[in-house]
Amino acid sequence: DAGLMYGNIIYDKSPVVMAMLIRMMGKEAFQKGIQEYLKTYAYGNATWEGLISILDTYTDEDLKSWSHVWVHEKGMPEISAEIKGDSLFVSQADPFGRGLCWPQEIKYMILSENSADVISITCATNSNCIGTKLQTPRQGKTVVIPNVDGAAYGFFRVKDEQEANDWYSVLKESKDEILRGSLLISLYENLLNRTISPEGYMCAMLEYIPKETNTLLLSTALDYIGNCQRWFPYDSQIVEQVLWKMVQKAEQPQHRLLAFRLYASVARTLEATERLYQLWKKQERPAGCALSENDYTNLSYTLAILLPEKAEKIVAIQQERIGNPDRKQQYAFISPAVSPRKEGRDSLFSALLVAENRRVEPWAATALGYLNSPLRQQEAVGYIRPAL
Repeated sequence: DAGLMYGNIIYDKSPVVMAMLIRMMGKEAFQKGIQEYLKTYAYGNATWEGLISILDTYTDEDLKSWSHVWVHEKGMPEISAEIKGDSLFVSQADPFGRGLCWPQEIKYMILSENSADVISITCATNSNCIGTKLQTPRQGKTVVIPNVDGAAYGFFRVKDEQEANDWYSVLKESKDEILRGSLLISLYENLLNRTISPEGYMCAMLEYIPKETNTLLLSTALDYIGNCQRWFPYDSQIVEQVLWKMVQKAEQPQHRLLAFRLYASVARTLEATERLYQLWKKQERPAGCALSENDYTNLSYTLAILLPEKAEKIVAIQQERIGNPDRKQQYAFISPAVSPRKEGRDSLFSALLVAENRRVEPWAATALGYLNSPLRQQEAVGYIRPAL
């Protein structure tokens, strides 16, 4: 059960913070500080403050102030950039109005008809606006792309829909995988912050994903598209058509499988629902994709919601198909969440209000996800306050 504790904060934030320390101090100074830290606290317990106190003696940087902003305070900077005259100006704002400044280095790419320059901007703890002169005189239209190396952290606010369109164009055309990954995150953050239109976002992303060759980037993009479709529903038929075409024609089998999984989770039209039902019923492989037992299990949950008149039969058949006793127990726990009977779903929800029944957190989280299905929003409203 200890493994259930390890989420994005531990796996993602920790190495990001350590990498920032290394960039600030330099590798040699950081290594010496870590060596002293390990000797000082050998066979004992240590705090983050203990580490910072030791590292602080190996650098001229004010690590305690850095740590206060980056580790002890909540939130992240909101960062904007614009070109005025022959200079790039970058500003950061504290979304909680505390006046904090997050020290870090940010790399920008300045694209114009005659150049593609990369400029480094160093944000300090005592300044929220930095200006630097452009390396090359601009000609024609200029596009400013933030965080091109993906090493900076914050909400990089897009100026307007035109600038968003410029970022979409770079995303679709760039050969730099790190730049594409950084743009994916920045565009998604702007979607979450409502600074770009969901329609424009979805349209651009559906054009982009068939061309993406990097599996990790495609997987990320598909996750973002799925969330966008759930929060800001786009034309289901268009989304399904793009994804099903990828299922049939993507060059890499893994990409066909990733596209199918999203297709199965967002399908809403009668045509897509019937296609999924036949695939599940006959246990077929769509376009040769090797589906796992877990894929067919997830399909059964989705189909039970989409086809309430067949739900009980679908659940019974899938329960019989599962051979592993642990997975059978898992299915028996989760499947009431997709029941067509509201009293059955309410009974499961009431059971989840008891802490002991949520001991296996992934099962409880999955069940809650289906109880709050977008297809049953009105019926699920009553779950919100008791769940919180």
